[in-house]
Amino acid sequence: MPVTKVLLVVEEEITPYRKNMGWEVPVIEHVEIIKSPVTNTIKALVKEHKDAVHVMGGIKVGHMISVAFDECIRRQCRIGIMTEPFNPANFKGWLRGIKYRYYQLRYSRHIQFVLAIGKKGVEQYAGLGFKSKIIFPWAYFISLDSAGKSAKPEGEVKRIIYAGRLEPGKGIYRFTEQLINTGKSNFTMDLYGSGPDEEKLKQLVLNNNAADKISFYPFLNHDELLEQYLHADWVVLPSTQKDGWGVIVSEGLLNGLKAICSNICGVSWVIKDGFNGVVFGWAEGDNCVTAINKMLTEDRYASRKEIREWANRAISGKAGAAYFMEIIDSVYSNKEKPAIPWIID
Repeated sequence: MPVTKVLLVVEEEITPYRKNMGWEVPVIEHVEIIKSPVTNTIKALVKEHKDAVHVMGGIKVGHMISVAFDECIRRQCRIGIMTEPFNPANFKGWLRGIKYRYYQLRYSRHIQFVLAIGKKGVEQYAGLGFKSKIIFPWAYFISLDSAGKSAKPEGEVKRIIYAGRLEPGKGIYRFTEQLINTGKSNFTMDLYGSGPDEEKLKQLVLNNNAADKISFYPFLNHDELLEQYLHADWVVLPSTQKDGWGVIVSEGLLNGLKAICSNICGVSWVIKDGFNGVVFGWAEGDNCVTAINKMLTEDRYASRKEIREWANRAISGKAGAAYFMEIIDSVYSNKEKPAIPWIID
């Protein structure tokens, strides 16, 4: 297969938030990273790579993308957008809707494709007026070369893992409370992270005499966290507020874990009940309880090996790269729109 060179232009290599979670900047073959370019450098990069496909992380989001976007339009470059759904909640969300509708009206003729993350992303950009033929469902594609190779077999006790901020928007307090309230004892849960709900969560666990079931750990660096997936059966992401994707679920699936997450997460699109996990409606508490009971009582899910093999075909870095090139062929060579790689029949 021919090598496609990628130039990745970023405002910062990694955010302080991600650094605190133990993330590091990956080294990716055939990818050159340019950090924090000034305006003249951005324009020069567009001029130098006029014939490239320019994929923007949104429409005029921040100074760097705005300069690049305008310069690409001026030079009639090929432009694509990769974007999470925006948060439509409250008055600010209403204003965002107006802004993006204006952007659609003004700029859509210059945009050849939209990589919309999650079902909500696809729905939003269709609702804004972008033509369905240029909207392509997109995901967070990641690669874990050693995923699941030494995982422990699943037993009667369901081993659950959560890694992320311990805060209201992640829904982990409500999930923990409802997990305890099932009255079942065939589980353990390890929570890796910190945040404003940490002390509240610890008190909940103590008040319910559940310290032997639920354990708290600080953020680990990424390699250390990946090791913990080998000791788990289920990964959980019960978000109650906008969660564009939810990479912890992707990491779990690539390790062969089953996932339980709310429908507010973009990654919920890749979950099929009865195969690789269960999705619940985040706004209805009883739905979360039903999902928890399924996790603790049902054994009708695919094996760890089957989930891991599916995930590598569907949401790995290689799967994403192949899907992207099919999208490019579809857009610029008039080929058929490619199948979404993670859809399970």
